[in-house]
Amino acid sequence: MSDTSHEDEGRARGAWTPITARDINGGPDPDRHVPFVITAPGQYALAEDVAWVARDAGARAITIASDDVTLDLRGRTLRQVNHPAPVVDPGSGAAPGRGEVVSGNVGIFADGRRRLAIKNGSVASVQGVGIVVKDCRHVDLLDLAVRRCGGDGVIDTSFLRRNGGIFVMGTKDAGGNVTFASDVRMINCVCSENTSRLDFVVTLGALVLFCDNVEVRRCVFNHTANTSAQPSGVQFNVVGVDFVICRNVLVEDCEAHDNTSGGEPAGFFAWGENYKFLRCRANRNFTLTGNRACGFNISTTSNLEMVECEADGNYNANPAASADAVRDFSALGFRIGRAVHRGLLERCRAIGNHSVGVNAPAGGFALHSTTQVVLKGCAAIGNRNASGAAQNGGLAAGFLASAPLPDPEGGFVGGEENAFIDCIADGTTVDRIPLFVQPPAPPVDAGLSRGDPQKAAGFLLDGQQDARIVGCQAANNHGKGIWLRACRRALIEGNTLSRNTLSGVHDEDPRGPSAFAGNVAHLNGSRHRDNYVGLPAGTPVRKWTLGSPPLASPADRLDNVSIRLP
Repeated sequence: MSDTSHEDEGRARGAWTPITARDINGGPDPDRHVPFVITAPGQYALAEDVAWVARDAGARAITIASDDVTLDLRGRTLRQVNHPAPVVDPGSGAAPGRGEVVSGNVGIFADGRRRLAIKNGSVASVQGVGIVVKDCRHVDLLDLAVRRCGGDGVIDTSFLRRNGGIFVMGTKDAGGNVTFASDVRMINCVCSENTSRLDFVVTLGALVLFCDNVEVRRCVFNHTANTSAQPSGVQFNVVGVDFVICRNVLVEDCEAHDNTSGGEPAGFFAWGENYKFLRCRANRNFTLTGNRACGFNISTTSNLEMVECEADGNYNANPAASADAVRDFSALGFRIGRAVHRGLLERCRAIGNHSVGVNAPAGGFALHSTTQVVLKGCAAIGNRNASGAAQNGGLAAGFLASAPLPDPEGGFVGGEENAFIDCIADGTTVDRIPLFVQPPAPPVDAGLSRGDPQKAAGFLLDGQQDARIVGCQAANNHGKGIWLRACRRALIEGNTLSRNTLSGVHDEDPRGPSAFAGNVAHLNGSRHRDNYVGLPAGTPVRKWTLGSPPLASPADRLDNVSIRLP
């Protein structure tokens, strides 16, 4: 439907219907459709750049009301040039543009259609949402740029008010029954600088809601922003691209960077079933005043795969971050949870994610209330929490696994059978020692801060059972290499632990037996003599002094080795 051969064939037949600025703005005939409505199958093309004058706060520029339509913008721009006063919920008493807005414009709109293609051009400055495709099937969104949309307009997306760039949605009825949109492709699109200041509204580069069989390839979602700290009933009120209650989703070679919020921003958000992220990047997503910020947030999902993804430099500059009921994190590269079941993260990396929050952890990778999630060949380098507060929850970890989500039936959700295989945790710290930094460096990097190394670890497993850390390296962490806290039946095998300032392995407050086998620990702790702390009595540890040959021992390869300075 959207390939070049079909386009050339259509042009050869003279089948393209031109759409002019006059058409979209109503033309000379007062009975003309406003907005411009496509009512028949065919191929339509924007004939010129369009300065669209919206007739009211709920107007749409182009509505597709037919199946089998290709809308080619031909490299041109549809731009809204006026912003009508928004409609405000009369019961709210709120001032227009602040919190209770219930109206929004849309640049291109389709509802309940099949076999659509929208491609090759720009939509800009729409007060509301640039492109909305609702309850449609077999949709191609190709080579589009949607910029500077949002503002003081919103649309209702079944359970939240949202605004931003490109929205592809199914629907949920009053009884909670979901109708999935399906067979959606978004390729080579850019959603940039979509911003708002509205309270209780989620601002997005792109939204994919209630969709099945989705491909998103080579897209960029950046500089999304909402200055409000008041999200609409959810944690995050800014996301580069937001996948909500979707299934069978492939996201490949995409990036979501520099998205920011007065509340809680993320680069990628996903919730649903059967997600695969390949070579995606979520860098420098941040908040100065909110509770949480992260690169990837994957929540309430089963069957997750992430390969060669990266999340670097995501940060939170709010010292009071995560001072709410669930203090699960303040800043992370990858947040996997709450309640993710079955997942694989392979060859992913998290570098330089950081926070100054005294109430909650910061780090590279966090598993929150997850089950059967495996991280293999992943690296967490230089992640930090510079809160410096020993008495509070300002932890730092390269890799964190915890179970913060209470189960209504008692106990906590998840925290079982997670694994870290061949991973590297290096340079985790609770200190902030500025290097060569010049303005405009973010505030989180300003000034010297010394923290308590008791609050840091390369790997921190908290309240886990049946966890595995196998073949990993924990080095140069300003704290502990591997820290087990209130765990049981953990397997810690074949790891290398080096130059961690407190200890190589610390098994604190065990709730059951764990196994430690074949680990090599050296130069950890005070005078390099704290390689293993709290291991169960009888755990075989073969000791020798650095610079001398190891003592002869009949022990096999399952012995743990402790190497000290003379």
